[in-house]
Parts: sequence; structure tokens; C-alpha cells
Amino acid sequence: MATAAEVILIAAAPSGETVQRLATELQREALRVDVATADVLRAPPAATVYVFCFDAAIAIAVADRVVAWADHDGQRAGLIGVIEDGGGHEREALLSAGFDDVVAGGLSTRELSARVRAVHRRMQRGQDGHGRLRYGSFTLDPDNYALWAFGASVALTPIELAVMRELMKARGRPLSRAELLDAAWGEGELDVSERAVDNVILRLRRKLPNPDAIETVRGVGFRLGS
Repeated sequence: MATAAEVILIAAAPSGETVQRLATELQREALRVDVATADVLRAPPAATVYVFCFDAAIAIAVADRVVAWADHDGQRAGLIGVIEDGGGHEREALLSAGFDDVVAGGLSTRELSARVRAVHRRMQRGQDGHGRLRYGSFTLDPDNYALWAFGASVALTPIELAVMRELMKARGRPLSRAELLDAAWGEGELDVSERAVDNVILRLRRKLPNPDAIETVRGVGFRLGS
């Protein structure tokens, strides 16, 4: 299993030339890069971060399948989507499906390499093992990306875990979108819209037995009820 901090895999490419170019350029950014095809979905995730290059026409159609695969059997692989011919619609769809980050439109290799490292760091923070976190009816297990809520087990993606962890640490205090953005994505690290926070909150609410447990505080942000 690939566990090094700078191991990624580029798969589901719109063209072989695009993937090979990205692989070469990312290697120049001191990343170890393995290249694969969509056949990678036939086996459990083995790398830390996967970069999927999509055509806009198929990105939304396969997003749920890719996210389900990344969560296979307790595995938690970081997911980044690259859609060269896509825009905001495809980007928001992939983020809503569970991707950790998405690049649509113009592509800077330096920016992509920074996003790969950022996703990996978020995953490592979840795996470092700071023990279980408890608040009210919630228990969070960062080691296994698992949340117990109202007696039910809920599997989390790396970014969902990061947001949920911050809400639980706040212990009912409202957190603004900017605070959640800084805590989960990294302060000043990348140009990520606050809309990404709304997408993660939406996904968490869909997974929780009691969606209303994450409360919207008008004019402020979000808080966790007990």
C-alpha cells in the first residue's frame, strides 16, 4: 500500500496525453506519481490521494461511484477531481458527492500539487490518532473516520471528518464559515470558497440520523446541537 506523503494516482483520464503531461509536471513538483486507468476501481484504494481526470460529460455521472469506492471497507482515500472542460456546475457536483477538492477549467500544475499536499495533510491529521472525541450524542473516531451519532455508525470522508471535528470541539458554540474553512482546509492555504463549507454541511446532514443536529445560526454559521 502506498502511504508516503507524496504519492498520488491519476486515473480516469480524458486522454492519455493529458495524464502523461500532468504526471511529468507533477513529478517536477517533487511528487511521486503513479498512472492508472479507471480499472483502478476494481480493487480497494491503495494510495493516499487519487487525482481523477474527467471529461465534464461523465464527471457528474460517475462521481458517486468513485466516492463509494474511496470509502471501501474502512479505507479512506483522498479524492481530487480535475475537469479541464468543466466549470462551477461540475465542481460543485463533485464536491457535493464527496470529493475533497476539485479543479475545473484552467489548470496550474503548481496549484494542483499544492492541493494534493493539502488533502494528504488533512488525511494525516485524521490518522494521527488523538483519541476519540465526544460531545453530546456524538463520538468521533479520527483513526477510522467513523462517527457514532444517536447510536448509529456514520462513515466520513477526510474533509467531513475535519469539519465535524471542529464542530464537536466547539461544543455548541457557533462557528462561522470562515472559521470552518480555516480549520478544515488550512488557514490561507488555498483559494477555497466558503461554498465548500455548505457542501460539506449538506453531506453531513444527509448522513446523520438526525440532520437537524447541525444547526444553521443565521448571520453566523453553524453549530452542533447535543
